[in-house]
Amino acid sequence: MADVAIVGVGIMGRGMAENLLKHGHRVILWNRTPEKVADLRAAGAEVADTPAAAAARAEVVFEVTADDESSRRVWLGPEGILAGVRDDTVLVTSATLSVDWVSELVGAVAERGLPFYDMPLTGGAAAARAGTMVLLVGGDQAGLAKLEPVLQAFSREVRYFGPVGSGTRFKLVLNSLQATHMAAFGEALRLAVAAGLDPEAVGAAFADRPGGAVTQLAWASHQQAPDSINFAARLAHKDLTYAARLAGDLPHPILDSVRGVFGAAVEAGHGDDDWSSVNEL
Repeated sequence: MADVAIVGVGIMGRGMAENLLKHGHRVILWNRTPEKVADLRAAGAEVADTPAAAAARAEVVFEVTADDESSRRVWLGPEGILAGVRDDTVLVTSATLSVDWVSELVGAVAERGLPFYDMPLTGGAAAARAGTMVLLVGGDQAGLAKLEPVLQAFSREVRYFGPVGSGTRFKLVLNSLQATHMAAFGEALRLAVAAGLDPEAVGAAFADRPGGAVTQLAWASHQQAPDSINFAARLAHKDLTYAARLAGDLPHPILDSVRGVFGAAVEAGHGDDDWSSVNEL
């Protein structure tokens, strides 16, 4: 069993913590709002006062914050991960971040001579709770074997994409495709309603054909309770912004259009609603 720190306990970090505890690992948590992890403390997790204190007690540290700004604070701040980490610790960012920031972070970790992976998570809230997330990995492939007992606690598959930074690049491409499909699904469903069709019958048929995981995710999100959050609209907009930055001079008119749709949702006050809220606008 390993000593595992999780820095940032949102939907995905919580799922990681719950499943690591179920598998008998020692879990050390840091969250900006400590009261939100009181139930995990009651379940056996330890709660640290700072990211540095969490890192100092761990063999593996996972950072799972929301964006570049929060990630920078928990890594490089005076009480950040790199201020407290031991010399034998494996460091992982599992947040969805910009390529520019991950590249900068790689350099900061390299100065300490520590192993580092970018390992974004996919599968949403349901997979996080069930421990069936898919991990999108960049870094030293040979070293992944040492992490296997930890990763198996909260994932069903590890997909390797290449050197460190590759996991982040793929995650941004993936999320741009998924967000595009979510927005297109909503538009098609509105068209079906305008044509006088039953949206329940249409949605179920969409999930079967064209089908596939992305269509099924869109339909499931449309059906879930209004207050259920699988993935927040503001995070989808943030990821699309990072993806547009990654694209550089490559034309990306569809990405720009979809980013505008999610930006409108955020401006309309739906930023903390599920990303399927764009289907209702």
